Amino acid sequence: MSKFYSLYIEFPNVDFKPYYIEGKKEVQQTHQAHLYTKKNSIELKIFFDDQTYFGDKLMTWLSKIDWSKFGSLLKVELADHFTNERLQKIDLSKSKLLGSSNSSNFYQNGLKYINVKIDSVKFYWNPVEYENNTAEFYLDDKGFRVVEPFYSYLSQKSFLKNDGKFEIGRMNDSTKFYKLAKSSFRPEYNFVPKDNRQERNARVFKEPKIQFKYQNGITEEEAIFYGDVILMLASFYHHIKIEYVFRRIHLPESTITIKNREQKNFLDTKGNLWGFGIHWDFNKFLQSSWQKETLKNFGLLSKAITLFNQSHLVDNYSAFLIRYNIIEICDKQQRPKEKFTTTLNKKQRKFKQDEALSKLLETIKIDEHDEFKKRWENVQSLLQNKPMKKQLVSFLESQMLDPKDFPISIKELKELRDNITHGSMNNVNAELLNKANILLYRISGILILNLMGINDWKLNTIIE
Repeated sequence: MSKFYSLYIEFPNVDFKPYYIEGKKEVQQTHQAHLYTKKNSIELKIFFDDQTYFGDKLMTWLSKIDWSKFGSLLKVELADHFTNERLQKIDLSKSKLLGSSNSSNFYQNGLKYINVKIDSVKFYWNPVEYENNTAEFYLDDKGFRVVEPFYSYLSQKSFLKNDGKFEIGRMNDSTKFYKLAKSSFRPEYNFVPKDNRQERNARVFKEPKIQFKYQNGITEEEAIFYGDVILMLASFYHHIKIEYVFRRIHLPESTITIKNREQKNFLDTKGNLWGFGIHWDFNKFLQSSWQKETLKNFGLLSKAITLFNQSHLVDNYSAFLIRYNIIEICDKQQRPKEKFTTTLNKKQRKFKQDEALSKLLETIKIDEHDEFKKRWENVQSLLQNKPMKKQLVSFLESQMLDPKDFPISIKELKELRDNITHGSMNNVNAELLNKANILLYRISGILILNLMGINDWKLNTIIE
């Protein structure tokens, strides 16, 4: 089997003439390319005639585009040669550009090439009938913390006989699948044995994954979405961004595989729900009633959880601003306006209002009366409504959080935010900032739990 996938790549809406110098030959519409997928990289070798200067032109064009939209600017087709007969198509439309390199030494079989690095690629294969409506979503290294609590340790299957059979059993109360809309899922290990009969030691490698089962009629978009939901839950629980490195989705029309570049370097943090008064392991968390509200609030939760995890990787000043921002993001309340109770009917009220306007106009120049009357209409509308609580206080109370119980006042929190935002670091008390960060960590986590429909939390107002 070939080490690469052979493609034809076209840039249908790009005119390369203005970029770099004009070559002796025109840039071709379509280019042959080889796609290489490795654990830590996904690369495209795009071949071209060196007399077109396409490599330099492409590098110039790439410097001017939005890298997150790179894949959507391509048209990709499979080449007839070096192609697996089970492969239906390759999709790069969601691929983000990570970088490119162009060297005078990049030649292969008489053609020059440029290397382009991307973050993901999607393959469509002929379906595997007996695997229909199942999927395996493999996690990166950080995903071990998700799956590890569900298993015990490797042991002989039977201690009464030495038959060479071993197993890693699942922990109690972690064997069932959890329900999510049209799917069910559970964290699992994929076991990969590696052995050499000439060596004394045999090894078993564990790969963390989320195993899915689907109802009939599941769509590709739904399958990917459900996977994103579980990844978001795991990332929040463990306080760190966890990612998929490989996804395999078996549907009746195609088996879809999605490869993502694995990123090894990360700042590690460890988390749970203890800071919010919930002493659940991840298994217990998945058993709670989060499905309905999490699906409904997925977009809002994605933003909040991304920021929540980011706040653990930055300095105290940035962490404070991020956590304060989470509160503002979660505030989606529509506050009803409460009106004053009137003692007159509509006709009587109008008479009194016109009388008041007449008195006020006596204090204004005649040539400005028309403008004043317009402002008076706005004032009347505002005066009908009772004064409202401040937005932040009102929102927190709606979330069953009483600011009067906080160890730090709302006023102090706002002053901290203003000083940090305006760069007045000398006015920031370090001890107060540290306490505020602890409080905002607890509050932001509770707000995220509320968006998930989980109300088993308890706010700890003691900060030592």
